[in-house]
Amino acid sequence: MDNLRKDVHLLRNLVTFRAACVSDNFTTAARALGVSRVAVSRQIAELEQALGTRLFHRDLRRVALTRSGEVLAKTVNPALQAIADAMAQQRASASEQRVTITVTSAFATYWLMPRLIDFGAKHPDIEVNLVASDRNLDLVSERIDVAVRYSPTKPDGARWAPIMQEEIFPVFAPGYEARTALSSASDLLHERLLYLSGSYRPEAGWPYWFRHHDLSPPEARTGIQMNTYINMLQAAIEGQGIALAGHPLVDTFLQSGALCRMAGPEPLKRDWYFLYTSDESEPAGVFRNWVLHQFHEDKN
Repeated sequence: MDNLRKDVHLLRNLVTFRAACVSDNFTTAARALGVSRVAVSRQIAELEQALGTRLFHRDLRRVALTRSGEVLAKTVNPALQAIADAMAQQRASASEQRVTITVTSAFATYWLMPRLIDFGAKHPDIEVNLVASDRNLDLVSERIDVAVRYSPTKPDGARWAPIMQEEIFPVFAPGYEARTALSSASDLLHERLLYLSGSYRPEAGWPYWFRHHDLSPPEARTGIQMNTYINMLQAAIEGQGIALAGHPLVDTFLQSGALCRMAGPEPLKRDWYFLYTSDESEPAGVFRNWVLHQFHEDKN
């Protein structure tokens, strides 16, 4: 152990030595290691100096092992390969207990994050890697195990399944100072509304909602414009106005009393939440079943 501690700084040099052993020259070894030829030459020279022997015959175009180099290679190279194999096996073992999930920022913030503590308590050995993105990532190239997407139609592929259809309705904070009784859709024509701007589908906005209720929508400039769902919902929670939102993202706020649902107008059915599950890992199936159970519990 004392010798190992003394020579541990030479491990990098031994890795370079191994690369040089299977190359005709130091330039090829440098390319394989992603370093310069000068760096390879310097590390080999340091190793030769530490061992007190020459390891390579050098000429302008190629290198060849000396007798001492052959003896060292016979022992060191298999040992380094065994170390590399052991580390790769450990990484593979760890990745088998990891699940990578992608959801939108709003879904992560309002639905998934508050529930992840439950998943961690039930499955402490599974590491969760959460990728919150409002872009539709390439699930294969990004190595995504589980995805939840919101769409009017089922995404392409056999591994997608519908989990619930969203219903949206007006929500507001208990402290919001209403100008009307908030008992009918027409009352909202006189209230301060929170508008969702940006690349969201028209069905998410107030103009579509009013037309669905046979009303002419008010001008958007009379309300407050928000460029993300998260900002809009936060503004509603703070009592700044009335927002259009729905299941399942506002469920926790309705249950806690942070938001109230307007009585009267029927909820407007919108798009579906779809669940994707890769078939490449057992943890993906475990997480999928947990998500489905959570949705089932929410319905009850």
